[in-house]
Amino acid sequence: MNAQAKTQQDPLEYLKAALEHAPRDHHFLGEYVRELELHRQEDDVFLRLAFRYASAGGAFQGTGPLIVSIVSEMYEPLDTDRKLEVRRWWHEKARREANQYSDLAARLSKLR
Repeated sequence: MNAQAKTQQDPLEYLKAALEHAPRDHHFLGEYVRELELHRQEDDVFLRLAFRYASAGGAFQGTGPLIVSIVSEMYEPLDTDRKLEVRRWWHEKARREANQYSDLAARLSKLR
């Protein structure tokens, strides 16, 4: 995607694209479920985990300054409703992926 296309893309959709391609393996999803088991606030879990492996290019880079950039340049400028929308989307995605593992699905079912 060229720079002009990035600037024309809806900021929420661009953020979702950056988060969409971040790797979420069993270990990561186990951390996610553990955060929920500890009754962490959903927005805290999102900020703590969602950006860990995200990159502006949509490929795994996992570098600290890049994560800060994604949060400050892509997430923070969103209005409250759009932040809620992206958090809900990410949590739904993480839960769907965690439910693919029987051990994590069993732990999630106890949280409902």
